[in-house]
This record gives sequence, C-alpha cells and structure tokens, in this order.
Amino acid sequence: MKRLLLAVLVLAGVLAALPASAQTLRNPSGATFTASPDHAQITSYQIGYFLPGATDPVQTASLGKPAPDASNVCTVTLNVMPLTFGANYTAKVKAVAGTAESDWSDASNPFDRAPGKPSKPVVK
Repeated sequence: MKRLLLAVLVLAGVLAALPASAQTLRNPSGATFTASPDHAQITSYQIGYFLPGATDPVQTASLGKPAPDASNVCTVTLNVMPLTFGANYTAKVKAVAGTAESDWSDASNPFDRAPGKPSKPVVK
C-alpha cells in the first residue's frame, strides 16, 4: 500500500500548518495546510481536534479536497467545530486516498473554544 505524505497544519483565526506561534487562538474559523505531495491521488483531507498530549482526536471532520494555491497551500473554512467550550486544543490534518490514510500532520498552534464569534487572522 502506498504511503501518503502530508505536511504541517496551522491555526490562526484560520488553522494553519506552518510554524506554530505561542498565541492561543479563540474559535478559529479556518484551516490552512500544505497539500500532500500525492494530492492528485488524494480523495479528501481530514482534520482532527486533539487535547494537549493526546494521540487520538476527540473529534474529526472531513475537509473535502480543496485545491492548493500556487504555493501548494490549501485553505478551508471551518463552519462548525463540535468541541467542548473551555478546553485547549490543537488540530492536525491527514490525507485520505480510498482506504489509505497518511499519519497526522504536526500539531497546529493551540486554540480554545468559547461562546462568541470566530477569531480573525492577525497580520503583523
């Protein structure tokens, strides 16, 4: 079975898979991640929400198969996160091709869920 590869995920008002910052986000509204080198064979990507130190996600959701941009980065909107308020989480992404799945990506920067509006990205 062919092993699928996937790069990092990072959260920022949008979740993203690039170097994680020390800032904890509140209610991120999207995810950005590097597309798999096997993107043409990928049927979808999946996001997993993890508690600190956990090896298994508390929730997962399909991200579909977003088209990467010219830098090979995929960006998706997260409309609903069925996560408990008051806990800190990280997110990871994996690629799915039929019955084959990649390992989870590196963890995003930390985020929490709280009642209220989603965070907006901070540009510095």
